[in-house]
Amino acid sequence: MSNKEPWLAVNLSQIFPGIGQIYSGKKIKGYLWIFFTIVFNIIGLWLIFNQNTDLIISALSFFIITLFLWVWNLVDAYKSAKSNNTPEFETLRKQSKDPWLAMFLSKLFIGIGHFYIGKWLFGIFAIILIILFSSIFNFLTPIVTVFIAYLAYVFSPVRRERTKKLAFIVSIMSLISALFPVGLALFLRAYIAEARWIPSGAMEPTLHGSPNQWEADKIIVGKFSYRFQNPKRGDIVVFLPTDTLRAEQFNDAFIKRIVGLPGETVELKDGKVYINKRPLREDKYLSFDQRTVVDVCTSGQQPPYLAKPVTIPPESYLVLGDNRNNSYDSRCWGVVPRNLIIGKAYKRFYPFDRIGPIE
Repeated sequence: MSNKEPWLAVNLSQIFPGIGQIYSGKKIKGYLWIFFTIVFNIIGLWLIFNQNTDLIISALSFFIITLFLWVWNLVDAYKSAKSNNTPEFETLRKQSKDPWLAMFLSKLFIGIGHFYIGKWLFGIFAIILIILFSSIFNFLTPIVTVFIAYLAYVFSPVRRERTKKLAFIVSIMSLISALFPVGLALFLRAYIAEARWIPSGAMEPTLHGSPNQWEADKIIVGKFSYRFQNPKRGDIVVFLPTDTLRAEQFNDAFIKRIVGLPGETVELKDGKVYINKRPLREDKYLSFDQRTVVDVCTSGQQPPYLAKPVTIPPESYLVLGDNRNNSYDSRCWGVVPRNLIIGKAYKRFYPFDRIGPIE
């Protein structure tokens, strides 16, 4: 077996766990690392987004275990590459600054790799450059980071390269790896879940709202479950403004509780909601002094939508705020089409003393 560069193996496993082991000739170990990493991340994300798990414990445990596995993987990649090297190669490798170590250090923290090879001025310049880009052109930061790490390899006094393209290829792979979390975050936001904060008091006391997001509840809105099942009565949903609301210049998403389902007849009587002529029990989320009336509908369409009994159209839902005395909702402007529902609010993650599932 030919000699392997231990710090190249580390760079490769930094891109994705297991690649460095495969490069080192430990293919089975490398494939196991790849498989285990994928499974672990899927389980970790499921625990974080699951309604019945503790968000803080799940997220903290996932972070600690991920950090431990990341370090273990890099150490294992280094040892895997070094294990079969000849003593002569190891002696040669230790006689000069290792270019692959310089690249790894620069990806770990900008400038360190250049300090390691003695390029102090460029290291300082790199730190200043990354600070400027992160504050002005933040979207270019990963590209600049990887380019500076590549230069740490290029500027190294000794390079034991078999091909000059290898460092460039590793840099491109590192860039893809750096951009992957961004793509994953966009995918999760589009199809799985997203974080939002409550801007108004329409859902009090269930959810505390405030124009100041640091005083408001912050929640996770799940999108995945509604791809396989319809929304249910009692779900708190986030939805885009209807055509009626857009005509009234509302452009931001709303959050309300589903009260009426498609095909049901809804009416307001004696301050209560009646579904198909039967009173709806809402004592779990309404305070005793809350009355559901159309008197709150002082703006918008007149007469209000629920001024008389209505039958909810197909693929549409009637939604109301828990703070019935101060909520602009379906009573006033109508129902929400199914295709405008973004997802279900199912977990609060801020403030920390109120973390937990949303009922």
